[in-house]
Amino acid sequence: MIALPAPFDSFARNRYLIAELVKRELKDRHVGQTLGVLWAYGHPLLLMLIYTFLFAYVFPTRFASTGGDQRDFAVNVLAGVLSWLAFQDILARSSTILASHTSLVKQIVFPVEVLPVKSAIATALPYSVALVFTIAYAAWSGTLTLMVLTAPFLIVVQLLAMTGIALLLSVLGIFFRDLRDVVTVFCSVNLFAQPILYNPEALPPIMHRVFMLNPFSYQVWCWQDALYHGSFQHPAAWIIYPISALLTFAIGWATFSRLRPFLGDAL
Repeated sequence: MIALPAPFDSFARNRYLIAELVKRELKDRHVGQTLGVLWAYGHPLLLMLIYTFLFAYVFPTRFASTGGDQRDFAVNVLAGVLSWLAFQDILARSSTILASHTSLVKQIVFPVEVLPVKSAIATALPYSVALVFTIAYAAWSGTLTLMVLTAPFLIVVQLLAMTGIALLLSVLGIFFRDLRDVVTVFCSVNLFAQPILYNPEALPPIMHRVFMLNPFSYQVWCWQDALYHGSFQHPAAWIIYPISALLTFAIGWATFSRLRPFLGDAL
């Protein structure tokens, strides 16, 4: 058999534990509420409905495609919002993942690395409903093409990047308690530093430079190509995004592995 790299070998060996922890986290997030876990899936869907209403009816915008036809810009917004909201969610949760599981972290035999992984998966799963809604709306608007077949690839890449971020911030959050506040501010600002809410035809040149410098823009461009443009309008993004996801995961795993022996004392 082909040996898996260390992190993936650990995840494979503990896959049943991860699955159980994912189910428990989704349930615990909304414990005591009437609709329970349905809120986890209903909240992303509600956000998609709000953005659809705003950009399709309140601020209707038409964007000329390369073929010359005018397309519903709401699909472009939904594709970008979908990818960013899932990432924003894991960014907001990551710094407290280990701190909220102190008893498990202090157990020598417990595979601590599964905690960031289960949080990344539990965060991504509810957005599957939002993805289905966005694809359905893209089909209704006439922007859906065979490029939608790249969605599974983008899901895997995004999950890899989200896991890397969860590994990195979860362990750093133990040593830098202000990290959560810093991340919260970043999430609030970063929505407006990505090519999501803006019509490209009405942007000043400086915003294009901001988008190019923002690593999250490449993720957004890939999703917009897949669900809105229907072609590789941003070919560089399809190279930069997977490479950056791999680097994020590698840095996250290396940092987590290096600091893991000190977690017990820090907690």
